[in-house]
Amino acid sequence: MGDEKRPFLGHLEEFRKRILFSLAGIIALSALSYIYAEKILRGLAKYSTPLVFISPEEAFLSYLKVSLFGGLVLSAPLVLFNILKFTWVALNKKEKNAFITYLLLSIFFFAAGALFSYYVALPAAMGFLLSFSSDFVTPYISVSRYISFCIFFILAFAVAFETPLFVVFLTKLKLVDSRLLRKKRKYAIVLLFIVAAVLTPPDVITQILLAVPLMVLYEISIIFARIAEKG
Repeated sequence: MGDEKRPFLGHLEEFRKRILFSLAGIIALSALSYIYAEKILRGLAKYSTPLVFISPEEAFLSYLKVSLFGGLVLSAPLVLFNILKFTWVALNKKEKNAFITYLLLSIFFFAAGALFSYYVALPAAMGFLLSFSSDFVTPYISVSRYISFCIFFILAFAVAFETPLFVVFLTKLKLVDSRLLRKKRKYAIVLLFIVAAVLTPPDVITQILLAVPLMVLYEISIIFARIAEKG
């Protein structure tokens, strides 16, 4: 009985160690992000009118929010690495290669979505939303709410860009295949616009800016599904 418990306790200890390493990485990189919080905030604020804070602690909490967001994003590869290390011994050679491939592709697609959001979608969305200001409607944007808006906006695009990998996962489970994806393309386009409407602020320009890349990703997903079927 004692011998049976040892492997389980060993896995439990390894799991605890990986969680602690991940948390330590998040805390350390969040602290590092705080040093550059003003630069990050300036980078986000350039798409807005001058930001204001309406409570004494709001500006400070906004810096903390930016720091935590930076820490979570920067530590994502570290967290994924710890997940990989924990599961490594249980995987065979083929599964290890697949895991590493998925890991690298997930980082690539996430980064691509975040960069597209920051450099293309966010300025376009803010330009459209701020165009409703006039001589009697003046924007006074709270720094805290603007940071929350930007974080949600960027994450929405980053997660949406993971669509091809999600499709590969469904293909491996035999829930979809490339033939079905091609056959249901027109319904998928409608669904993608609905998803874009849910994930983005309620303006048509932003929804189109997300829906069009999602449509491109859908076509990429068909290619990925074909590859998964052969694999």
